[in-house]
Amino acid sequence: MLATAIRKGRMDLEITQEDFARLAGIDRGYMGGIERGEHNLTFAKLMVVLAGLGAHPSEFFRDFRLRDLRGPDHAVRQVTLPAVLMKDATDREILGAAVRAERQHAGFTQEGFARHAGLARSYMSGLERGERNPTFTQLVRILEALAVQPGDFFRHFPDSRKMPRRRRSQRQAED
Repeated sequence: MLATAIRKGRMDLEITQEDFARLAGIDRGYMGGIERGEHNLTFAKLMVVLAGLGAHPSEFFRDFRLRDLRGPDHAVRQVTLPAVLMKDATDREILGAAVRAERQHAGFTQEGFARHAGLARSYMSGLERGERNPTFTQLVRILEALAVQPGDFFRHFPDSRKMPRRRRSQRQAED
């Protein structure tokens, strides 16, 4: 599902896989593996890909649904992060603060949540300090344990850094 969405996003930009990989600073072969679903992207690599697509994570993940986490009348959480954090924070720091805020909102201690999510407390501690780079699979496990859909979770993030867009490949431009 993630691989298909990434490929569709790149194709919507009308850019070749090779040019997209070059612009994003990703090996072209690795990019092909991403689009075929062969790689479990880390959070940092996912953010690079989303920046390359010019996609805000909350919009990109808007239609992604984890198992039925909520009833139809469940309101979207109103957890907010401190504005001062958003100004100069790295993506990992925002990730850590967002996980911490959602965990606290859900009423979990760090140790209790780590146990609930099937992760080590030391891992959760490092994640919340912005020192960990979870894989997409780990992040999904965390979001499921928090009962938060990806689109709701990623609203904590500011607009992604966007790379310049090219509509045609370099090779097409030279021909």
